[in-house]
Amino acid sequence: MRTLIVWGAGRIGRGFVAPLFLEGGWRVVFVDIDKALVQRLNARGQYTIIRATADGLRREVIDGGFTALDTDSEQLGALFCEDGIMLDIAVHEPKIAQVADMIAPLVTARAKKNPTPFDIMMNVNMAAPDRAFTHLMRDRLDGQVLSYFNDHVGVTGIAAMCISPLASQAELESDPLTLVNNGWHEQAIGERELKGVAPECPHIRLSPDVHAEETRKLYTLNMAHAMCCYLGVKKGYRTVIDVMKDADLRQTVMKALDEASLGLEHAFGFDKEQMRKWPSEIIKLLDNPFINDDLNRLGADTRRKLGRTDRLCGPALLCLGAGGTPTAIARGLRAGYDFRAPDPGTQFVQSQIEEHGLSAAIQTVSALKPNDPLFKLIVESE
Repeated sequence: MRTLIVWGAGRIGRGFVAPLFLEGGWRVVFVDIDKALVQRLNARGQYTIIRATADGLRREVIDGGFTALDTDSEQLGALFCEDGIMLDIAVHEPKIAQVADMIAPLVTARAKKNPTPFDIMMNVNMAAPDRAFTHLMRDRLDGQVLSYFNDHVGVTGIAAMCISPLASQAELESDPLTLVNNGWHEQAIGERELKGVAPECPHIRLSPDVHAEETRKLYTLNMAHAMCCYLGVKKGYRTVIDVMKDADLRQTVMKALDEASLGLEHAFGFDKEQMRKWPSEIIKLLDNPFINDDLNRLGADTRRKLGRTDRLCGPALLCLGAGGTPTAIARGLRAGYDFRAPDPGTQFVQSQIEEHGLSAAIQTVSALKPNDPLFKLIVESE
C-alpha cells in the first residue's frame, strides 16, 4: 500500500484529491497547520463530501483510509522517509513559501535516510506552481540534499476542473467537516515530470504536457470566475449563478473565453476544434445551479489575480500574441481594479490606486507599460 501525503486538509486536498487516491487503494495522511481540524479528523475517522453536479446533489461519506497530522508533528520525519510516498500540496498560493520552509527539512531527512525517488503534485491555483515551488526548494537546500532533490524528486503541476465553494452554514452545522465540490472526475499530472513510480489510480491521468493543461484551466475557468466576480459585484450580484443570468455579463464572459481560447490555441498548439468547443464546456460548469459560489471568495487577492501571468492578464496577452484583441478580458481587468475586499492583496491594490492613480497601479500590479496594447485596453475600458 502506497501513501499519499496531502499537505493542506482543505476543500481541494481533502474534498477532491484524497478520494481519487483512496479509490486507488492508497493510504492518505493529511497534514495541516490547523490542530483542531487534525484532531476532529482523527476523532471522527470520516467526513462528508457533497457532490454538486448539474444533475443534483449526492452525498459521499469518506469513512476510514486516512489519518491526520499537524505540521508540528514529530511523526513527519519518519513519514517522509517511507518507501512509495507521494506528496500533494493543496494550499493557497501565498502559503507556498511557508510550506517550502516546512518541507525542506523533511526532504533533507529523506535524502540522508532513504534517498529513493518520490514526487510532489502542486494543487495550487497559480501560473506554473511546479516551477515556483522548485525554485523555492532549491533556495532552501544545498550540497548533497540539493543534488538529491534535483535528481530524484519530481515536481508536477496538475490539471483539474474542480470547483469547491464553501459549504453552507446549515451543512456545517450538520457536519463541521462537510465539503462541497462539483464532482469533477479526474486529476491530470505530468508524466514527464515524475521521478518516482507513477500512481495507478482509476481517475489519475498522466499528461504529456500538464503545463499546457493547467494553464488552460487557469486562463479559462479561473479567468471566467474572476470575470464574474469583478463585473458582477459592480452590479450588486452575489453569486456566479446571478452573473450568468445577466445577459450582458454572460455575453462578456463568453467573449472573454473565446479570446482566451484563441491565445491558448496559438501558444500551446491545442486542437482547433477542441478549443472551439472549450468555452461551452466552461459555461456548463458556471451554469451548475447547485454550485452557489460566492463572488467575493472568487475575487479576493487582486494583487495576485491581476498580475501579469495570472488568470486575466495571462490570457489577454496570449490573445494579443495570436493577433486578437482581448476587449472582454480587458473589461474584467478594469473592473478588477475597482474591486474592494479586506484581504491584504486587494488592500495593496487599492492603496496603489489611491496614492498613485490607476495608471501607476496597473504598471505596478500587472507589470504593464503605458505603451503596451493591453495597458491601453484596460484604461480605455468602460
